[in-house]
Amino acid sequence: MLLAASGIILQRQRILLLQRTKYTKRYPNHWGCPGGKALPYETPEENAIREIKEECNLDFTPTEILKIGHWEGKKFYRFLGDWQGSVNIQEEEVQNYKWCSYKEAKNLKISFDYHEILDLLLQRDLLI
Repeated sequence: MLLAASGIILQRQRILLLQRTKYTKRYPNHWGCPGGKALPYETPEENAIREIKEECNLDFTPTEILKIGHWEGKKFYRFLGDWQGSVNIQEEEVQNYKWCSYKEAKNLKISFDYHEILDLLLQRDLLI
């Protein structure tokens, strides 16, 4: 089963969301957290670390699994974690980024299961 992972990056009770390019096969122009497919040798944690570095240039350290799920035959992981650095997006896959409150994020076109992730973060008082 192919793995995919993403990181939930929070700052001052706001979440970092990346807008996918219009050229992306799935969910073009939609918003979500940095992440993607794992390479064959990667653990879910390594996958999240690599994808976050590639997509937005942040150094990410997973600290907690927020969710494990299945989608179209893939097992995916959503990690909370610590991070360092400054956002610098990879323009081939990402066209924009925002730090969003819960309400701001819920008004965007959201990809994959990130509406559920937003709700989980709000329930845990991690988003305003």
